[in-house]
Amino acid sequence: MTDTRPDLLAALPGLIAARIKAVLPGLRECKGIAGRFNLDLLKSKGVAAPAVMVSRLRMRQGETLAGPHHSYTLTMGAFIVTRNELGLHRDEGAATIAQALLRLIPDQVWGQPADLGAAFDVAEEPILSLETEKHAVALSAVTWSQPVALAGLPMAPEITPELYVGQAPRIGAAFEDDYELIGGAP
Repeated sequence: MTDTRPDLLAALPGLIAARIKAVLPGLRECKGIAGRFNLDLLKSKGVAAPAVMVSRLRMRQGETLAGPHHSYTLTMGAFIVTRNELGLHRDEGAATIAQALLRLIPDQVWGQPADLGAAFDVAEEPILSLETEKHAVALSAVTWSQPVALAGLPMAPEITPELYVGQAPRIGAAFEDDYELIGGAP
């Protein structure tokens, strides 16, 4: 059986945030968090913008394969926070970061190919409210689906093929001892 990373669910937001920070080094803050990010959390934590906060939002069971082996799909979110910068409006900054994430995320396995399938169904949604306007903040969410394995698949047994030849009419189960090995190992 292949082993899966035992701390995958806890580590994944941080792994993704590190990759995003490498692609967008101008972010003042980029880290993994737990749960949904919203304006109330932004006000209480004092996030330094521009920022991206990555989180697991939901996990649902998919199909059950033989074994039984259950498959799951994570819903992940990258929350973008921007403020007005000199020469750059917050909405433009959020859109620029969103565009970079929309190019980065599809098909990613975040360095965990044994545990994760390719990211798919990537979407972006600005989160607008009177509160975001009042605080002069742009808040957007980029979400995607990520297949995940929580238990490894059993390893298939190794098969060494053997090829024998027999001469008619001395063929069949009664004559197996007369067959000659011509390929493989007994």
